[in-house]
Amino acid sequence: MSGQNAKPLRFWNNLCYGLAGIPTSLSFNAINFFFSVFILEVAQITPAHNSILTTSAIVLSSAANFFVGFLVNTTNTRWGKLKPWILLSTFPSAACYFFLWFSPGVVSPTGKLVWYLVFYVGFRVVSTGYSVARDSLVMFASHEPRERDTLITYSSAFQIAGIILSALIQQGTFALLHADLGYDPCGNGTLNGTDHGPSRDTEKTAYMVAAAVGTGLFVLCGLAAVFGVPERKDIRKHQQSSCFPVADIKALVRHRPFLMMLVIKAFLELGINTKQINSALMMQYTFNISDQVFYVIFLYMASAVVAIFVWNLVIRRIGRKKVIFLGILVFLLPHNTALLIATEDLLGTALLPVIFVAAAWGGIGEGCMYIVQSVMCTDVIDDFTLKTDRKIASIFYAIFGFVTGIMDAIAGAFSNWILQSVNYNADNCVQPNTVKQALRYVTAGTPPAVYVIALLFIWLYPITEESRMRTKMALDARRTAGDGDETPLYNPAEDNSLQEIPEV
Repeated sequence: MSGQNAKPLRFWNNLCYGLAGIPTSLSFNAINFFFSVFILEVAQITPAHNSILTTSAIVLSSAANFFVGFLVNTTNTRWGKLKPWILLSTFPSAACYFFLWFSPGVVSPTGKLVWYLVFYVGFRVVSTGYSVARDSLVMFASHEPRERDTLITYSSAFQIAGIILSALIQQGTFALLHADLGYDPCGNGTLNGTDHGPSRDTEKTAYMVAAAVGTGLFVLCGLAAVFGVPERKDIRKHQQSSCFPVADIKALVRHRPFLMMLVIKAFLELGINTKQINSALMMQYTFNISDQVFYVIFLYMASAVVAIFVWNLVIRRIGRKKVIFLGILVFLLPHNTALLIATEDLLGTALLPVIFVAAAWGGIGEGCMYIVQSVMCTDVIDDFTLKTDRKIASIFYAIFGFVTGIMDAIAGAFSNWILQSVNYNADNCVQPNTVKQALRYVTAGTPPAVYVIALLFIWLYPITEESRMRTKMALDARRTAGDGDETPLYNPAEDNSLQEIPEV
């Protein structure tokens, strides 16, 4: 179908695509921020078993992500290429998400580990079909680059909204049931012979209620993508029909922007995930502000929501690479430095205000990471499409998701190994200083190190603003022609991005 004959997208289409970004954003950020607290302190899984749980789930889902991309690429039904995947993965993903937060009442540590392995692995594996198909839909919803940019804008905004919703649902449920976010063994059950604080059973109920709300939103927003976003058929005769097209794989591994983007995304995700996984525990134990965990996280994400629209304007003026340098050097590094040096002995009563200011400042930097990664990924796909005349967006997004999952596994395994090595125990009324300091260094010390490494590869990233505009003009000319075969393919000899990476 030619892009000229397709009807333009309407506000309803943009809104539905944005809503489709909420389920994975809400669920995965709830897991990143709160699952470690739930699994360690409410479900009472040991850090060693938690490491097995998170690493197994993330590695298996990452492998599934890799294969799902190739399967989605070869799918062709009367209902489309992507929508069947979105529809068929929505309901089982939502069910697994609910049971992930359900406490089965099993006493055996092995029994509890098996329960959470089944539903955590199930959720992460099945949801890959949803996320890969939804991400790829932006490339099939319209052939017009401007309309795609609008879809990405709505998607980024609603994904950040999903993060805030996950915190609001969690905090609202806990407030309604009069439970604290994070089990406190000093205030659970009885203290000095009197009832004090919420019981662990109350916290179990609160987590399940919050999960039920998230499950309902997952289903509704998934259906919005199926029925509210068009999918244009663009299946060319020369495209591979094999599940594992060798020619496409060879072209990918020779595509320099793709390889650079993989490395950049890997290091950025490692820093972001390490921060998110341990933030709640750090606030609770290192800074002793368990009653302020929600407000700190909410401020962090609210700052990201506001900043993402500002960053969009800044990107247009100074370009992608400069914006990433600005976001990391001016916002994320100072944010983590403040958390590293902030102590009650140093700041006294000013500790809490400093943490809130640092949260707002860091949220601005994280908003930068969200939008810039998204637009850079689409630039890489456009660059590849121009140079090879292959449209394999689902494979791109699947591999990006695969790398993100691997970084999730590394961050989770590393964090749990550190907690185990410093003798963290959820049933201890007071954690030792080694736990408090370990949480500080892992949460605020690891991200700056990986961000600095990412900056090196961002500097080497070959797609510039000038080359991006040339790519856009060439793709527009190809779409105007109405047939890609009539337009000469990009000559790789004119650009070394499909050749071996030169020595620097």
